[in-house]
Amino acid sequence: MSTTSSTRALEEIVVHLGSPEELLAVDPLAPLSAPEGAQVRATPGVEELLAEILGRPRIARSRRAVLTLPAPEAADSDLAGRLEAAVRRWCAARTFRIERESRALWRQGLWSLRSGLLLFVVGLFLSTGFLDPDVPEIFQDLLGNGVFSVIAWIGLWYPLDLLFFARSPAKREMRALDVLATMPVEVRPRA
Repeated sequence: MSTTSSTRALEEIVVHLGSPEELLAVDPLAPLSAPEGAQVRATPGVEELLAEILGRPRIARSRRAVLTLPAPEAADSDLAGRLEAAVRRWCAARTFRIERESRALWRQGLWSLRSGLLLFVVGLFLSTGFLDPDVPEIFQDLLGNGVFSVIAWIGLWYPLDLLFFARSPAKREMRALDVLATMPVEVRPRA
């Protein structure tokens, strides 16, 4: 539904809307009442804008949102300002939600680090116990260098993943929301 093209210094992200309301919400019953062959929007336009930004390899500020509307809907002179303000409010609310979820992941990582450290210490203790020269070589390899080393490693994997990697998509989305919130919005009439 969206296309992009370059003009001047700003790259345009074009989203075609049937009405201004489709920027933030879609009618879930529209597919039932739409005439045969008519295009029906499945996601709000602002989510399409966000997906376009997130789909790029680099999140850049050199973009402009272009919303096309049917000519009668686009005739309102202050519509672009209202839609730009709506995008900013939506971005602020979404950023707040993502920050809250990211903090929850951080707390979950810290909490799981407790049990993970315990599992790590127990795994290392058992591993070193089976690496004594008195233990048969098969048990040294199987349990000392194998099972208990893996258990120790697994104990730290989940907490460290939550603390350092699981929050990366949320951070990227927050950067994209920041770009979207400062992006100029232009409304163009569509035949």
